[in-house]
Amino acid sequence: MIDTSRMPVLDVHAHPFVARGEQDAAQFTNTISFGGGSPAYMEQGGIAVDDAVLAELQRNKHDVVYFRYTVHLLAEFLGCEPELEAVIEARNAALREGYTEYVARLYDACGLNAMVVDFGYPQPPISVEQFDAEMPDSLEVVPIYRIEPLIVDLLAERVGWDEFSRRYDEAISHAIEHEGFKGVKSIIAYRTGLDVSPLSRTPDQGRLALDAIHRGTGGNATKKLRDHLLCRALELCMDYDVPMQIHTGMGDYEVNLTECRPALLMDLLRFPTFRACHVLLVHTGYPYHAEAGYMANVLPRVYCDLSEGIPFAGAAARRIVAEVLEMAPLSKVVYGSDGYGAPEINYVGAVLGKRAVAQALQALVDEGMLSQPEATEAARDILSGNARRLYHLDS
Repeated sequence: MIDTSRMPVLDVHAHPFVARGEQDAAQFTNTISFGGGSPAYMEQGGIAVDDAVLAELQRNKHDVVYFRYTVHLLAEFLGCEPELEAVIEARNAALREGYTEYVARLYDACGLNAMVVDFGYPQPPISVEQFDAEMPDSLEVVPIYRIEPLIVDLLAERVGWDEFSRRYDEAISHAIEHEGFKGVKSIIAYRTGLDVSPLSRTPDQGRLALDAIHRGTGGNATKKLRDHLLCRALELCMDYDVPMQIHTGMGDYEVNLTECRPALLMDLLRFPTFRACHVLLVHTGYPYHAEAGYMANVLPRVYCDLSEGIPFAGAAARRIVAEVLEMAPLSKVVYGSDGYGAPEINYVGAVLGKRAVAQALQALVDEGMLSQPEATEAARDILSGNARRLYHLDS
């Protein structure tokens, strides 16, 4: 088996943590579990949230394989029994000795030494400076800029198109030029889907769409505006030679999964204007990850990010890596977790990601498709090297 235990890990998809202190079992369960199944969700459906419903929601989260695996991994790390209450007690004791020190121990244990962090979630935002100060010195924090909060703010101000477009460009440019942001991100998939025409790049589409929104006459105006602004963000990424992350595939219960398939981006990303942009397909579109692997093969500057399926799909991790590698170049697949809420998600993702990458690549060696040295080099690249090159971290 390929030995990934000492290989460094760069998590290409992370968010600032909101759970920085002690938690009880229910709080920790909600923090580290995949999105959805909240009391508010039930209340919106007219369901009275009593103790029985709360227990039902907790049981659903506890019965996910990812959650069970997390409890086992943390018990091993913390030196306690593999039971949730024992893990919570040991975790809280470790946190009392220092949050930053606890995170340092976690990440040293799995080799996690760098994270590309989307500061657009959670809201209200945690600043880059605050998050960086709370992380251990051994962790390199690489910030990227999410466009959707900017769009929300500009729409709320009801400014005209000339000011809207100018301030949109200036905010992204300033983040890259003066605030150390190394890339841009969009979750347009959550809002209006990924079926974006490359012809949306024309400024007139943005002008007409914003006018229709202000006048309340545009049934499809919001989509037209967001499509245009995504195209403009791609152009700015090319101007500054930074990558663009685009959410594809799975998300919480709000996402319309069929409108988030990576293949919907084909017309946009193969359009000549945008071929120079380095685009990272976030989550590799899981469960449509084979589409993302194909796109990374035929579109020279499209990459696959393994996050969210790893770790939240648990036992599927090896299969996800193997199926992406059916067509994606070894040099265009990067590891990520989509860790948010608490640092343990990134730890579990790194441990599981290392194992899945090793297993998938070793299978290719056993089948005679790669040599052992080729597979070992590919493991290093997927876990860290490819992302370091993509984000120009060593230049």
